[in-house]
Amino acid sequence: MPSPEQRAAAILAAHRYVVLGTADADGPWTAAAQYRLLPRGMFVESDLESRHARAIAVSGSASGVVFDSSAALSDADGVQLAFRAREVDADETTVREVLGARLARDATTGSALEGEVAGIIAIPRKRLYVLHVERAYVFDRDAWRSRGTDARLEVDVAAVWAGLAVEG
Repeated sequence: MPSPEQRAAAILAAHRYVVLGTADADGPWTAAAQYRLLPRGMFVESDLESRHARAIAVSGSASGVVFDSSAALSDADGVQLAFRAREVDADETTVREVLGARLARDATTGSALEGEVAGIIAIPRKRLYVLHVERAYVFDRDAWRSRGTDARLEVDVAAVWAGLAVEG
């Protein structure tokens, strides 16, 4: 039976979308975003005027969940994440550094990397948002199966990302 950290790493490696949560003066907001894995976190791309981008600029924080929406109820699992979040400067060097730091699952090099950098820089309103994971949890499947209650187990973030680094 896999450990909670192994489950978290497997979920993050197998999926591509995070439901990103932020809050602003108008209240909470969620948006689905495609993510790419970085050491100890992920990044998403967004318009700098999107609601979640504006909230990140103010608070420097976000939350997220990655899950398999096709799983049977008895097999439900997911990773809940608390992020320290930041907008990446739109200069070529900084964008290249973030894109070049991706874990093996999402890595690209050479002309493909340069094409991605150019594509991001070419759109003035497009930004990368780095989401550094501070805490992470998986569903407590035993609590769900035995008591029918929604619960979670905190996982060791360093161990999760160590597992992701070798999955490449």
